[in-house]
Amino acid sequence: MTRTEICNLVPLTRNDTDHPVLYLDANASLSDLYTCAQQRIGAAHNLLEILDCASGAQDVAQIRFAIGLLLSDGCDLLRTLGDKSQALNA
Repeated sequence: MTRTEICNLVPLTRNDTDHPVLYLDANASLSDLYTCAQQRIGAAHNLLEILDCASGAQDVAQIRFAIGLLLSDGCDLLRTLGDKSQALNA
C-alpha cells in the first residue's frame, strides 16, 4: 500500500470495550490479510495442542481465552479477505 492510499479500518469483533481499540485495514493486500489470518489460526491450533499438557482449570481457561481471541481475529481477517476477493471477481 502506498502512502496515498487511505486505510479502511474495520473494528475487530472481539473488542471487549465500549469503544473499539483494535482494527484491521480492509484495504490491506490479499496476501497480507491471508498471512495475518494464517498466523492467528496457526497460533490457536498450537494452543489447542498445548491443552493436552495443561495441568489445571486455570491453565485451561487462560488457553481457551487466548484461542478465542486468535480465532476471532483470524475469522475477521478471512471475512475481509473473502469480501475483497468477491469484489475483485465481480
